[in-house]
Amino acid sequence: MLVIAAVVYSVWLVEPFLPARLSALTSYVSEYGARDQPYRWFFRSTDIAAGLLFLLASIPLSRVLPPGWPWRALMIGLPLYGLSTIAVAVFPMDCATSVNAACRSAEQAGELSAAHYAHTVFSVSAFIGSALAALAAERMTQGKASLLFRIVLVLLIVTGVLSVLLYSQPGAGLAQRIQLLVVAVALLTGATLLLRADRSGSSV
Repeated sequence: MLVIAAVVYSVWLVEPFLPARLSALTSYVSEYGARDQPYRWFFRSTDIAAGLLFLLASIPLSRVLPPGWPWRALMIGLPLYGLSTIAVAVFPMDCATSVNAACRSAEQAGELSAAHYAHTVFSVSAFIGSALAALAAERMTQGKASLLFRIVLVLLIVTGVLSVLLYSQPGAGLAQRIQLLVVAVALLTGATLLLRADRSGSSV
């Protein structure tokens, strides 16, 4: 389930093949879902699908992972990430601020819809969910796996801060794309560890 979720969540990687695409350096990936973008329904639908898969994946995980605060953190972080991913699609931006100066000015003046600003709130909650899940995974694993999740957590924090500080400036889009790739790697790593543990009958 986590593997499928990671694949669906990473469909933004098709952007180089889109006839009309946003700047990978400046634009957030979620801007593809803005109301004024031509491929909005494709990106929103895949976000909703990925969010649902994150939620579904958390159900079996709650039964097989050992109890403790890392388990509770994961059971909060992963569902929060899933719900926030769905909400980001349900409450899209009114317009792509990185390529629309009028939209950016209206946003700063508080003149856009409530959904536009809610989108930002849910983007933040998605980040919190991913960081919480990464912290839990780091605490629940050992050796190289634990080190990998520690690196994931650091990269999430660094790219998260950069994507905010560089908002609508060169580098913001790149930072977010690195963050999304890090999340995908973490999901695939988690799925691999769970599969190995299931086959050996041991814990993660």
